[in-house]
Amino acid sequence: MRATLATTIVAVMCAAAPLVAQTPTGGTITGIVLDASGRPVADADVFALPEKTKARTDSAGRFTITKLDAGFYHVRIRRIGYRPTEITTDLEKNGHVDLKFELATRPVILDSVIVQADGKCAPLSYAGFLCRKRSGKGLYLTDDDLADKGAVELGEVFTDVQGFMIEQRPTRFGMKPIPFAGHGGCINALVNGRPMALTNQLPRYATELIAVEIYAMPRSVPEEYQRYVWDNAIRQSSPRVGRDRGDQPCSLVVYWTSFH
Repeated sequence: MRATLATTIVAVMCAAAPLVAQTPTGGTITGIVLDASGRPVADADVFALPEKTKARTDSAGRFTITKLDAGFYHVRIRRIGYRPTEITTDLEKNGHVDLKFELATRPVILDSVIVQADGKCAPLSYAGFLCRKRSGKGLYLTDDDLADKGAVELGEVFTDVQGFMIEQRPTRFGMKPIPFAGHGGCINALVNGRPMALTNQLPRYATELIAVEIYAMPRSVPEEYQRYVWDNAIRQSSPRVGRDRGDQPCSLVVYWTSFH
């Protein structure tokens, strides 16, 4: 009787084993990537942030990312010759989401040094970013660089950037990574070469950027932007401890969201 019972238990366990193996082990994000004419875009890189999981589109423009935990994902697409794009989606446990992306052609901009008559690089155009990248003393990151480091939140642009630290601080959008400079603490910000303001606000996410230039030391800021290191009206952040003096220069960051 005991032998028969043991045999029955083993048989039941063996029969159940395939069912366990077939149980889903995570969520799945699939999608298709097309160009502006509706043609499939092959060999585009696909990132599911913040997990930093990566896939690539096939000849039909399709991709699949599996074994994902439940949560919000920034699904970002990039391909040489096109502007990167992304969709934010919510994935349920063991769920499935299917997305459709359209890539716009990236403008052709010659990567040449464009200097104005006064010897400065253009302050209000992306061409100026390229000019300073060739000869400046800052750190110059493109959207590809930001994607490689997995930056989603704006503060994550400063991850592993020498001369800066990041703290998690409460904001109206919840806890966010906030950067501050090591030399004196304050960071001033420009958006597309202009002082940030109500009509020229900071981008909310790093994934909105096409480029960023970072100057840790005020003396390294190029001449065309020097006056902004003293402007306490364009403060992006400052240290939590200590007094933010208005009579001291700050580090400067220039965020680019437009090629024009």
